[in-house]
Amino acid sequence: MRRELIVAALALAAGAAQADCTVVFGQARNPRLLGGPNWDDINKRFNMAVADTLQAGGLNTRPMSASSADTDVQAVGRTLLKQADKLGCSALVETTVFADEQGTLVLRLRAYPLLPLIGAGGTVEGLRIGEQRFVTQRDLPPAALLRMDSDALAAQMAAEYLQRERR
Repeated sequence: MRRELIVAALALAAGAAQADCTVVFGQARNPRLLGGPNWDDINKRFNMAVADTLQAGGLNTRPMSASSADTDVQAVGRTLLKQADKLGCSALVETTVFADEQGTLVLRLRAYPLLPLIGAGGTVEGLRIGEQRFVTQRDLPPAALLRMDSDALAAQMAAEYLQRERR
């Protein structure tokens, strides 16, 4: 019982120490095809616009992105969590822009808490991603990619998240 209380106290202390940092992570899902859009650049721009809006809204953001060529999802996740832990972050905002199987252009923002990962010995061994707590998404026709203002959409979606967080 005492050991469980100590572990819980450590977890709370770790969460309190991390409370002022949000990782804004984006990754392209679609590879660049000859003559097609550069999905890595589109995602980086969207990610930075979300991070900038959240920063202007009072969050201490740390933008990160991965290329569509980074296909080892587990390795990308481990790197993300290791960096978030090093920075002392307690939240993750995931951003992405992609074309789905039907060709629909999808812009998505999801938010998750970053929680202490308690190891077998009862010690904190890093971070884990908690349950999704917010999602907003825009589904657009493929032709919208040529004329959309991704910065404005990113700012709008990030503002929706900020509004929800302030409730």
